[in-house]
Amino acid sequence: MENPSFPPPLDSLRGREFSFHPSIVNVPTNLWRLKDANWSEFLVENEDEPVQVWVPRRYLGEISASDRPVMIVGLNRNLEYKAGQLWPVQKRVLEMPRPPAGESAPQATNSLSPLDPSLGHQFRFDAAEKKLGSLIFLALGVGLLLVAFIVFYFRGRESGEMVQFKPVVQQNLGLGAEDDYFAVVRKLGQPAADRWKAQGESIQYRVLVYPEQKLNVVLAGRERGKVLYLGALDDDWKVIDSVNQKGGSNTYQVLARLPRF
Repeated sequence: MENPSFPPPLDSLRGREFSFHPSIVNVPTNLWRLKDANWSEFLVENEDEPVQVWVPRRYLGEISASDRPVMIVGLNRNLEYKAGQLWPVQKRVLEMPRPPAGESAPQATNSLSPLDPSLGHQFRFDAAEKKLGSLIFLALGVGLLLVAFIVFYFRGRESGEMVQFKPVVQQNLGLGAEDDYFAVVRKLGQPAADRWKAQGESIQYRVLVYPEQKLNVVLAGRERGKVLYLGALDDDWKVIDSVNQKGGSNTYQVLARLPRF
């Protein structure tokens, strides 16, 4: 049974869907609902995945004041979901063991006398071995470069074009978080296409396509008649414009995770 009263500031999440920022690793859908809470942790449930997990309150950051298009709950650590719990994401760095203080690296001893006639043969053998090793590494490097060139060449021929890297240019379209469909049309004109997508049953997304400007303008809201400007994507579905909402949260992360439709 849900706790009828949540500790502040979690009482602002009562009955609302929200998204974590940054999103929780290993959970594809970043839509949650508060189920229970106490003074040390709170229980959340994912809207699309069969996931319920307790989140320690020490990881809780700021909560956005606005829920358009969705309320954002900040986390002060990157978390991942595994084995039914949340764990901080850690980057592990392996270090080579160092010799204890005061110890020096062992020195090789040579039992051969400087006057030993086999010493010259040993030096010639070591030099030949080093030269052979260098030739092997050189041959491996040339072979890898040749394989990479062949793969790149034939992949370009099969696709009909060679790979090109295009930088994502940020633009300011002069639109804000309070602008609706009519404000976009007044600014950019009538779109060439108008598409809708509903994420679950809570958020409605509307995309206005402007092919000449290479723009995909995104609006979002809980009702189709009340969708507002979220930002813009280019032809490659990369974010080129985002807006700040009330409470200071930015829509960039929501746009970056929005699937193409």
